[in-house]
Amino acid sequence: MEERKLRLVENPPIVKVENLNKTFGSVQALRDVDLEIPEGRIIGLLGPNGSGKTTLLKILAGLYTTYTGTVLIDGEKPGAKSKAHVAYLPDRPAFSLNRTAEDILEIYVEFFEDFNRERFMELLDKFEISARKEFKEMSKGMIDKVQISFAMARNARLYLLDEPLGGVDVAARDNVLDTILENFDSKGTILVATHLISEIERLFDSVIVLKEGQVTMNAPCDDIREKYNSTLEEAMKAIF
Repeated sequence: MEERKLRLVENPPIVKVENLNKTFGSVQALRDVDLEIPEGRIIGLLGPNGSGKTTLLKILAGLYTTYTGTVLIDGEKPGAKSKAHVAYLPDRPAFSLNRTAEDILEIYVEFFEDFNRERFMELLDKFEISARKEFKEMSKGMIDKVQISFAMARNARLYLLDEPLGGVDVAARDNVLDTILENFDSKGTILVATHLISEIERLFDSVIVLKEGQVTMNAPCDDIREKYNSTLEEAMKAIF
């Protein structure tokens, strides 16, 4: 099991968010969010259900375009240019269950210049998944592994992972986490939304905590553990 060591050098931000607000009808999903996310970090995005984690990831991925405030990815507003160097892993399948990984592979090769076909096939082999098997014949855990393979086979500047371990069985989670670490470029940044803090906290350099659409904490993991004299998971129980 690989361990993650935090680099102490302050890197320039890959993400800048200022006064971000997002509503769905009368529901305010994000409220006055201010963030800077440095490059070269793996950051946990934590919070209770309905706190705004998925909404924030979809805005950064360019999927939600109606909001107020400023959002910049490497100096660009989320859109066609930013999508060229942002890899997004949704929390549910983003493709038809009648398709195969081989089908989707050709789409990725066409649309993403940074996609590495050979790396993708190596990841599928590692997970022991056939590229020719239809998704409807796979378990949710297998589909999650395919989606992780698609995301991590890109040489992206920013990886947005929404509940990457959600459907993966407990025995396979360390394998998935090691795969993420092994394919993480030192100049890249990974933002991971998760409820499975104890399983994944070894990856995190720092965490951002959302509650009711607002950022209530943005701090290095070691500082949080020291402050609460506990594991990150136990600290989050107190904070939530």
